[in-house]
Amino acid sequence: MTASQPARRPAAAMWRAARRAAAALRAIHDEQVLMWELFWQSSRAPVNRAGPLAWTPSLDGPRLTGSHLPIAAGDSTGNTP
Repeated sequence: MTASQPARRPAAAMWRAARRAAAALRAIHDEQVLMWELFWQSSRAPVNRAGPLAWTPSLDGPRLTGSHLPIAAGDSTGNTP
């Protein structure tokens, strides 16, 4: 080693690598949390949707309520021709 080269401790390099690895893991975790949050939001049905079926609040959580398809007068199975 010459006088112009600073003496580096091996522990400092190890801590620097550990900080970089922790930062990389934190970034990966944040991206994964964002992905699951967006997935959860995209698969939800809107609560106040107008139409024959709608979500209504209840004590057990939101319930799907509304009118159903009418059954033909002469058909007991509900099948329409």
